[in-house]
Amino acid sequence: MNILNHGSMRLFAAVVTLAISCLLPSASVLAADIADDVAFPEKFMLRLSYYNIDRADTRISVFSNEGLGAAYSFANDLGGDDSATVPRIDMYYRFNERHRIEFTTFTLNRDGSQVLKLEVDLGDETFSIGETLNSKIEYDLYGLGYSYSFFHSDRVELGISVGLNVTQYDFKFTTKDGSQRSEGDATAPLPMFGLSMGYAITPNWSLHYVTEAFLIEVDDAYRGSFVNSEVNFQYRFLDNYHVGAGFTHVSTDLEADSRDWKGGITDSHRGYLLFAGFQF
Repeated sequence: MNILNHGSMRLFAAVVTLAISCLLPSASVLAADIADDVAFPEKFMLRLSYYNIDRADTRISVFSNEGLGAAYSFANDLGGDDSATVPRIDMYYRFNERHRIEFTTFTLNRDGSQVLKLEVDLGDETFSIGETLNSKIEYDLYGLGYSYSFFHSDRVELGISVGLNVTQYDFKFTTKDGSQRSEGDATAPLPMFGLSMGYAITPNWSLHYVTEAFLIEVDDAYRGSFVNSEVNFQYRFLDNYHVGAGFTHVSTDLEADSRDWKGGITDSHRGYLLFAGFQF
C-alpha cells in the first residue's frame, strides 16, 4: 500500500527543506522575542533516546486477489519478537515563545521464525503446517509538525500541534528453504493533530505530556488511524543539558483494499525512554 509514492515523498522532503531554509533567517530574528521569564525559553532542542519497546502486539493480513486470507499475530502465530530497543531522535526549533517546528524519527526492525502449527495464507502464498516460516517487519516513522503555544507562563506551557507522520511498514515471509516467499509494504503520510503540556516543577525538574491522533480515509481504498501518548520527566543541568525518562503508548491501524495491496496492519506497543539532550 503506497498512499504516498516515492516520487511524492522526495517532493515532500524537498518542499519541507526549502520551507525551513527560508524560515530560518527570519526565525533567528523572531527568536530574540522570547521572554526570559517564561518556562522552556530555549530556541533549539536536540535529544537522543534509548527507546525500549515492549509487548508489541502486531497483527498482519495480506489478502489474495480473490480476497482470501486471514489476520495473524506476529508474535503468537509467526514467532516474532514482541520487544526491541532502538535509538530515537527528537528535536525542535522555536521561532518565538508561541511557535516552533518539531521533528521525530525512529526505525524498528523485528524478526520471527516459527514451525507453523496452522496453515498461513499471505497474499497468493499458502504456507503449510510443519514448515518453518521466517518473517521480518521493518517499521519507520518520520514526524514533522508545527506547534502553537496558546498559553506560556513562567511555569506552564500548553500547546496544540498539526503535522504529518510518514509511517512505513515493510514485511517479508519466506520458508526456511526459500521455496516460497511473500512480501508487502505499506506507506502512508498521516495528518496528525495533538496537544502538549510542559510544567516546570522546579527550575531543574519538569514534567511533559503529549498526545497525538489522526483518522484518515481515501476513496474507500485506504483507511488508517494512529494514537500516540507520551509522558516524561526531565532534569536540566549546566543550563544547556538535560536527561530524563518517560513512558509511551502507540497504536496504529492501517487497512487497504486496492489493486496494489489488500490487507491490514494493527500494531500497538508501549515503550520506555531514557534520554539525554541539549538546548540553547
